[in-house]
Amino acid sequence: MKILVIVNESPWGGSLAVTALRLARVMLDQGLRLAAVYFRNEGVYQALAGRAHDAGTPCLHDAWLELSRTNGVPLLLCSSAAQRRLQTAPAEGFREAGLAEVLELMRACDRVVSF
Repeated sequence: MKILVIVNESPWGGSLAVTALRLARVMLDQGLRLAAVYFRNEGVYQALAGRAHDAGTPCLHDAWLELSRTNGVPLLLCSSAAQRRLQTAPAEGFREAGLAEVLELMRACDRVVSF
C-alpha cells in the first residue's frame, strides 16, 4: 500500500506533527510504502534547521531528515506556503513541490493521511 502523509502543523504548534512522525515510522515498520511527506501551511516550518525545541519534544526537523535518509521518503514543501513563510531556503533534504506534483502523488497513492 502506498501512502502520502500531509503535515499542516508547525513543529511547535501542538502535538500533530509529532503524531504524524510516529505514524509514519509505524507505517514503514509495518511494510507500508510512504510516497512522500508533504508539508503545507504552518507545516513548512519543519524545514527550518537549528530551531530551539524543549526537552519533551524531539527535534522534528532532524527526525524527518532521518526518516527520509533511512527510508528514501521525499520531504516536500508546498511551494506557495514555503515562499510566504520561509525567509531562507529550506534545509537540505526538503524541496518545494507545486500543486500539480502533489495531485499526481495523491492520484498514485492508495491513501492520503493528513495531520
